Amino acid sequence: MQLHTLRGYIQNIFLAEYPHGLLLLDGACRADFTLIEDFIVNTLNRPLSDLKALAVTHMHPDHAGCAHYLRKRSGCKIVCGLFKQQWYSGVSGRLSHLVDIYLALWVAKRLGRTRRNIWYQAHLRPDIMLNDGEAIPGFEDWRLIKTPGHTAMDVSLLNEKRNLLYVADLVVKVKGKLSPPFPVNLPEQYASSLQKLKRYTHCDVLMAHVPQQKITRDEVDNLLALAPEKAQNNRQVLTDLARRLARFRP
Repeated sequence: MQLHTLRGYIQNIFLAEYPHGLLLLDGACRADFTLIEDFIVNTLNRPLSDLKALAVTHMHPDHAGCAHYLRKRSGCKIVCGLFKQQWYSGVSGRLSHLVDIYLALWVAKRLGRTRRNIWYQAHLRPDIMLNDGEAIPGFEDWRLIKTPGHTAMDVSLLNEKRNLLYVADLVVKVKGKLSPPFPVNLPEQYASSLQKLKRYTHCDVLMAHVPQQKITRDEVDNLLALAPEKAQNNRQVLTDLARRLARFRP
């Protein structure tokens, strides 16, 4: 297995290459399709149909945004954790979907990226849903590890043979220091996921927005200390914004 790292629209993209096919470790942004296709076809000299599977770690724009389109173009299977309810369910969920797209575009602007179309469907239509610890079919050296907290659906991907752990947005970096992501919708579950991360301090940790590195138990403890005790969700963001606007006087 050879692991390739691409710099996506606002996140790292990890592509695992095998003789029998390719596995994408997340669903990327809708704006990343051309980059992914070009790398597979022109750098790896393989047909796009060699992309056999992609895992969606959670439903945010830079992790699920290109999943359906990649399946349409390549025929790959979409893999995710087992869930009973779509993340963006109901009216409030659809509002959160719009907010998350806006936040992704805000990040892109901060990174100096040209504004791109990153619209994607709010509900995932997976081919394969896995329980905690189950292997990805066709790529059995990768196992799904449930790590909720950022959202209820969050999963990580573990390759024990190579001591690699992809945690997506479980950990980010703020002002040069490892930090919890925003939002943390489920604080108690997030803390449990960080405790689970301590089992894998021997692994090289792959993150969507931070360079590959090992994370020590002390660093995990620091993340636990920084983790919010109350939910920081998009509804709270909108409520705080509305309160500020209500207080504003020209």
